[in-house]
Amino acid sequence: MNKILIPVDSSEYSKRAVEEGILMAKAFKSHVVLLYVANISINFSRFYEINLPQDALQEVIEEEKKQAEIMLKLLKETFGDMADKVETIILEGNTVDEIINYSKQSDVNMIIVGSHGFGSILSKSLLGSVTSKVLHYSDIPVLIVQ
Repeated sequence: MNKILIPVDSSEYSKRAVEEGILMAKAFKSHVVLLYVANISINFSRFYEINLPQDALQEVIEEEKKQAEIMLKLLKETFGDMADKVETIILEGNTVDEIINYSKQSDVNMIIVGSHGFGSILSKSLLGSVTSKVLHYSDIPVLIVQ
């Protein structure tokens, strides 16, 4: 397993996925990509209702990306002596589309994603929308961490 993709956000579930990613990366001596997606559609729908100008929306997205950079740096540091094999990437767009497209274009061998994971039935309501869709649309193995 040469490359592991770990999509992250600021949730506890993402932190658990990173913890599992550390174990997998050490076991297989894998390169790791920590990916954050700034979801424009969420920001747009949230601010469209109050008619904010486009430049104000872009400011919100830029602030989100700055916060993501800080988070990614801290997560990368958790890899310790393997941090040199960890790449951090921030993309803009639909979260699921960006995760799937990146995995296809970058020769990723596995995706590790966190989920709240109530119960054992794999469904949108139990896994969460992003996790469920990544599982459904990915052509490569997806490890779901609860």
